Amino acid sequence: MLDTVFVKTYPAPPFNIREILRYAGCLGSADERLNTLLGECIAECEEVFSYRVCYRELAPDENFFGDSQTAKKRLDGCEFSVIFAATVGLSIDRLIARYAEVSTAKALLFQAIGAERIESLCNAFCADIAGEYEKRGLYARQRFSPGYGDFPLEKQTEFFRALDCPRKIGLTLSDSLLMSPTKSVTAAVGFTRASEKPQECETGCADCEKADCALRIV
Repeated sequence: MLDTVFVKTYPAPPFNIREILRYAGCLGSADERLNTLLGECIAECEEVFSYRVCYRELAPDENFFGDSQTAKKRLDGCEFSVIFAATVGLSIDRLIARYAEVSTAKALLFQAIGAERIESLCNAFCADIAGEYEKRGLYARQRFSPGYGDFPLEKQTEFFRALDCPRKIGLTLSDSLLMSPTKSVTAAVGFTRASEKPQECETGCADCEKADCALRIV
């Protein structure tokens, strides 16, 4: 499996309204007007997403992660890692661009919906792959992405090269390291053969060192 890039397509995960509102900057309860507007936005975009992931294993002796202390911490004791790229497609970018000209409120909500969709896709993939490897007595660590901690954003180019993202899932990377479609993620997950399953955190906030993040919920 080590040299093989796999592709998976997922059904739409359930919409997490609380997370959408959090991404939109609404940290309290939403009023009736906002809930109505959000419902309209979800109804308009829920069929436009495509949920695709490409991934592959990396052997522990591959020097893919360099000298990053963040990567070393996340992968310490792991037998191997899985790197992946996920995207929910380009249509949400087009909706955001269209409404930026006519309704900033809807554009903001579409941005938030797109952020929640790609996060939900990553969660679905990680749960899926963790379940597969648990059968082999291997347990997943918390995922991490280029740009997190001291793991440099420039590593995006190596993710794209290793995963062949343009051909596999239609995901491209610009010279300035911006992904298209924008609602996309690259990340790595370590797998360890520990005697006990590591403690999990759904959002990762409790495990994140960026205490001043506006989106922090723990």
